[in-house]
Amino acid sequence: MEHDVIVIGAGPAGSVTAALVASAGYRVLVLEKNTSCRSPCAGYISNNINFEIPDNSVVQSRITKMRTYFPDLSFHDFELNGFVVNRSLFDMGLARKAIDEGAIIRWGSSLQELVTGGVKFREGVAMGKIIVGADGVFSKTASLSGFKKQRFAVCAQYHLKGINPLSHTCEIFFNQEYAPGGYVWIYPTGKDSAKVGVGVTQGYPRAYLEKFISSTPFLERLGGRKTEYITGALPIGGLREKLCYGNVLLVGDSAGMADPVTGAGINNAILAGEIAGKTIIKALESSDMEILSEYETKIRRLLERPFTRALEKRKMLDVCYASNELLQENLPELWVTFRQYWNN
Repeated sequence: MEHDVIVIGAGPAGSVTAALVASAGYRVLVLEKNTSCRSPCAGYISNNINFEIPDNSVVQSRITKMRTYFPDLSFHDFELNGFVVNRSLFDMGLARKAIDEGAIIRWGSSLQELVTGGVKFREGVAMGKIIVGADGVFSKTASLSGFKKQRFAVCAQYHLKGINPLSHTCEIFFNQEYAPGGYVWIYPTGKDSAKVGVGVTQGYPRAYLEKFISSTPFLERLGGRKTEYITGALPIGGLREKLCYGNVLLVGDSAGMADPVTGAGINNAILAGEIAGKTIIKALESSDMEILSEYETKIRRLLERPFTRALEKRKMLDVCYASNELLQENLPELWVTFRQYWNN
């Protein structure tokens, strides 16, 4: 069967794209290598975009404040407006919406090759006019299209129960001993539970996470039961050199849309899915594939400037991780909740 659009990956960017295009009556196939939706992300979503959560039951905690800790454990508070979601359920909700709109999702179907007029996957060949790469930081769609590998951070996260997280507060810890190149996070998921994770640019994240949890300042707070462990990676090198190549579009982490400093990417993935979907519909309606280039133009107009700043800060952060003394002194210029980050 010939499809109008083939989406590789059923994460937020892929499912939002698929749902929008399918809702316009076009034939959409989604290929997802996993047998269900799963994500290593902590699951924080900001309320600063106009997007309706597919199912409120996926919300684990409302967030009104971020507390950022210096290496000496002094801290800085910043008001936020967002929530933590169960990422697997959240992603599955978006996938179900795509299915409800008419998209077909083939689970456990990994991309193998891009062929003329379509793709080859484990079960065979599917033909499609437009290909959307939404398959994450190690995107096979991107590599098969000739794109270079992205710089990435690796992450590890436990879901802890029987602990005392700060209510409605996400906590961020900067310390060279626990998170070289990145940070530790605690995101509450209830009154006595939280996601506790770490992202690093070197070494093994699980070892650093265990060290953090078992260290003297945190053992009493985080000595609960470990009910879940997940790992993953995210891009920290900024937007790829190209987001549109012929009839291939890259969205979400595949396109490098996670912030190079914070690693946040869900909001950008949803935004990219909406822009990609609208652009694809316009191209299909006019039978003009050159219109697809408008997608990249719009994304760069929105993300190029903040990502350029974030990349500059990422370079500075890499230098400052040589010691906790440098982190202590320079953190306000390197983290988004401080005024100095935006003034320099």
